[in-house]
Amino acid sequence: MNCSKNCFLVILVMLIAAQTGTAKCFFVDPVNGSMANNGSREKPWSTLQAVFDSNKICSRKYETKPAIVTATLVIKNPEAPVKAGDTLVCRNGYHGLIFANEYYNENWITIIAAPGENPKIASCELRSCCRWRLKGFTVSPSFKTPYKRTTLVSFSSHSWTGPSRECIVEECTGYSVADASFWTKEQWDTLSCNAVSLPGYAMVARRNVLRNVNFGIGVTGDSCLVEYNTVENFAGDGLRGLGDHGVFQYNVIKNCYDVNENHDDGFQSWSVGDSGKVGTGVVYGIILRGNTIINYENPDQPFRGTLQGIGCFDGMFENWVVENNVVITDHWHGITLSGATNCRIVNNTVIDINDMTPGPPWIRISAHKNGQKSVGCIVRNNLTTKINCDTSGVTIDHNIIVTRYEDYFINDGLNNLHLRYGCAAIDAGISDGAPVIDRDELIRPVGSGIDIGAYEYRTSNVNHSSKGKAFQSRFAVERRGGMLVALLPLSGGTLNLFDLSGRQIETVFCRGNQHFIVYQNCPVTCRLIAHYTADAQKFTTLVNVVR
Repeated sequence: MNCSKNCFLVILVMLIAAQTGTAKCFFVDPVNGSMANNGSREKPWSTLQAVFDSNKICSRKYETKPAIVTATLVIKNPEAPVKAGDTLVCRNGYHGLIFANEYYNENWITIIAAPGENPKIASCELRSCCRWRLKGFTVSPSFKTPYKRTTLVSFSSHSWTGPSRECIVEECTGYSVADASFWTKEQWDTLSCNAVSLPGYAMVARRNVLRNVNFGIGVTGDSCLVEYNTVENFAGDGLRGLGDHGVFQYNVIKNCYDVNENHDDGFQSWSVGDSGKVGTGVVYGIILRGNTIINYENPDQPFRGTLQGIGCFDGMFENWVVENNVVITDHWHGITLSGATNCRIVNNTVIDINDMTPGPPWIRISAHKNGQKSVGCIVRNNLTTKINCDTSGVTIDHNIIVTRYEDYFINDGLNNLHLRYGCAAIDAGISDGAPVIDRDELIRPVGSGIDIGAYEYRTSNVNHSSKGKAFQSRFAVERRGGMLVALLPLSGGTLNLFDLSGRQIETVFCRGNQHFIVYQNCPVTCRLIAHYTADAQKFTTLVNVVR
């Protein structure tokens, strides 16, 4: 399959090498463990911090300094028991403040919470590292006295020891403090921590819950994936995407606290050129898909700010896709790209959270601040309170301006912007450039045409997917080893595979075989749309193959 660069690199970063027969699990238990033990299930080590500090992990580092990525990697801690491909299983208790430098693993090392347990760390910085996976921890500097503001999880790079790359943080809970309701404005400004930093190539933040933080997830590396995270109660920006070819999808960003001069955004990006000056470069190929951005949930929230939804003001921005996002905010900037080339803003829902100034929020593509015009852009199938685009360089069609929310949404007061039965947005869009799934990751279209906005209208008896898990609709496509196999409801017919951008990647003519190999050499992780037609009947399913 000739995937786009985004698709290929997202698949690459999500690969975690198969555990071989020689891979081992080591156990870490702050309550019952000791560093004099051998790390077995029966004789666990004490804390994760002690495991690193005692050099229990064999890895690699750059031979020369300052590090050059093309230079030779040499073995570090050659006699250590933990090797590439192994897993550290951590049990309940406090595991310390984690800092490790120069650990370039040849294969993934996973640090994971034991099933049903809740290991805690004050923070985690893996510097000059590669192929690490941190999963299932609770992270907060409040576990350590005295409290010190820090970044909760960072895979940092260093000019001397080298850049980090290919690291994953997933299913972690992170917060500055568990309860910030008593914080003053000054405490919010000076004590809230940045949550996650992804500065390197092909990094992933997935299904993390981050609360009471300053900035949520910051990405400066290329080809990173940020998905299914929640950033709740934040004082800076919810998400930042400054690297090229990043994917930000199905995240929830909510409750902005205005405590300083930062203009807060649900998502923000800007370019930096060779001179180091903001607004003089290009950010390429970002995908913003299915994110929900909510200014506030409680009108009485203290230090309530006016949140810019998706604010990108210092382009250029080239080959972006902004689709299926829901933005509920108290600002003019619902979705704004200033200086865009070949960007697509399609099937988003953008509304005002109240009837006060600033607002109502718009969808906008405009010229760069330096006067360079936007070209080759599309604004289509959006449900929004306003469109404020330049008249040249932007194709604008099949959008609806909403004035009466009750005419379109099930319950806007509860932030439920699914479409109401019979509303004018149903079947009113066009498929050209539209996403093939909606905000709920369900197939479009359901009726005779694409619905306008982030959600496709459907009756309540449809089986919804849950956080990226596949659902099936009348036929199935499943992975068996290195191939995909279609389980067909009829004999014969034609099966077409599409990627999530709608690009057709495979056509199979089924000759009477109900179990048909449709795609050999299947990547370990991929998401595809399958359409099957036979005897004038049509079937569709979402193929979601994830290790």
